[in-house]
Amino acid sequence: MPHVVRQEAGPEFDQLGGRLSAIAEVTSPLIETVTGLQLPDPAVIHLMTFNDWKKAHEERSLQRLRDEAAQFGVGAGGKMKAHNRRAVLLAMRFKFWPMMVGEAVDLVPGCPELVIVPEALQHAGLLNDDPVLHKMLAHEGTHLAQYTASGGGIWDEQESFFPQERGVAGRNYAFLLEGHAYWADAHVTTKIFSAPVLNGGTSPDASELWRELASHSAPEEIKAGLLRSTGAVAQLIDAVGLDVFNRVWTEPDLLPTMADGDPEAWRQRFEPGHRPAAPR
Repeated sequence: MPHVVRQEAGPEFDQLGGRLSAIAEVTSPLIETVTGLQLPDPAVIHLMTFNDWKKAHEERSLQRLRDEAAQFGVGAGGKMKAHNRRAVLLAMRFKFWPMMVGEAVDLVPGCPELVIVPEALQHAGLLNDDPVLHKMLAHEGTHLAQYTASGGGIWDEQESFFPQERGVAGRNYAFLLEGHAYWADAHVTTKIFSAPVLNGGTSPDASELWRELASHSAPEEIKAGLLRSTGAVAQLIDAVGLDVFNRVWTEPDLLPTMADGDPEAWRQRFEPGHRPAAPR
């Protein structure tokens, strides 16, 4: 699948843009082989400055909130709650930005892309860590493939400020999306390096700011949750096969919910004739 690198982070990162393009030549076809999904055509890798990235997130989240409020006829009280939630989410995103080595987002509606802030890679000490860059492109590229498979619908639902009004409250999108992406990046990097590239510890080149943020950014329960979701996706694909699993991107009844306490409860959704209760 063709890809495009938009290098808008300053000339000092031109070399990084070229390296990422070369890595994408390797990871992109493997993503499609491993997942059975298609990447966008073209897949866009967008290098941005921190300030441009920050402004783009502010504008996109406000646009999303306003569009949804108008779509669902949300009153003043509901809008205020959504604005408060938006402020909290943005504050957390901007506080921990050095931890963000890459993210799959649609900062322009309908235009998914893999956004990288090279300054964050500098803080993490990962600018020259090729295995990590391969893992990042494999992981975030899988998110782009998820977007394509669902027509963007799953992203809109996960990011919604009004899940009750949209009818998606109770669905566990992160469990599916992150579990699937970690499962895929492990398989992709194994094909490249003969073993999966794991989330490592602190790089010796990491900045003091990164080290301070890392000391309290990922509680053990979050790490454990990612391991559970990755394992659940692997078990489900082993049980039902990749083609059946990939129905999840277009059949909402197959999405995991907060009420699914174990992988078996989720697997049962894929059984012929199974009719789960609507998510709460």
